[in-house]
Amino acid sequence: MVTSEQKEHAPNINLQPMLAWVLGLAIIGVMMTAVWPVWNLIPQYITEQVKVVSVDQSGVWADTKDNYLVKLTGSYHNVSPGDYIMGTYDMKIKQRMHTFLP
Repeated sequence: MVTSEQKEHAPNINLQPMLAWVLGLAIIGVMMTAVWPVWNLIPQYITEQVKVVSVDQSGVWADTKDNYLVKLTGSYHNVSPGDYIMGTYDMKIKQRMHTFLP
């Protein structure tokens, strides 16, 4: 039989560590969605007509219609600077560059 005095001396559950974990996970969730979205790291490829600017060992660099310098993905043979070709590149490069432009 449990008396009222024994109920008063029952161990209390410390909720501070659980509250700290929940608060920490909430902060991480906000940071991942609002401050630094993870989905910006996933490339989104687009193919359009571009003007080849440079061809070297690292790849082919081209100028887009809206004057962004982008590195093309894939292999392009027999291209030289000044050629207009259909090139594929990561569209999010434009968004990242636009972030740092004045």
